[in-house]
Amino acid sequence: MPDMKKKIFRYLLFLLAGWPLVLSAQTDSFKLQCPLNKATIVPPPKNMIHYDEPDLCVVLVSIPDTAVKSVWSGKITNTEYTDESKNGVVLYTKINGKDYYFWYTGLSRVIVRRNEIVKPGQVLGYIQPGAQIEMLMYQFETPVDISKYLDCK
Repeated sequence: MPDMKKKIFRYLLFLLAGWPLVLSAQTDSFKLQCPLNKATIVPPPKNMIHYDEPDLCVVLVSIPDTAVKSVWSGKITNTEYTDESKNGVVLYTKINGKDYYFWYTGLSRVIVRRNEIVKPGQVLGYIQPGAQIEMLMYQFETPVDISKYLDCK
């Protein structure tokens, strides 16, 4: 019987020792640099009617800052002209071995080019003072809630 207690004790220790690995494997632990200085996240309007699944878009505004910066190092895969005379930038990167895409929209001027390699904090373009940018994050093709990773204070 004492051998059985030792086996059970060892088994429990083995299980408990493995929990930190299981928990860390389930969540990605990284923080993204804020694309605007002194940015605030703008909540969506409460009276808005939603027909589709939420696209997990984050809207950021910063009154004093006009430079939009890269949240991580990576490669610019696309720059585009969107509606209302605004521009968009798509940044591709690998974080913890996973493919991520960051889509910035609402820029009034883009200064990076397709296939350019950028560093964290590098200026991608500019917005008008007080204007808003929208950011989307995808893990390959799956939308991700970027607000969980953005370090905007």
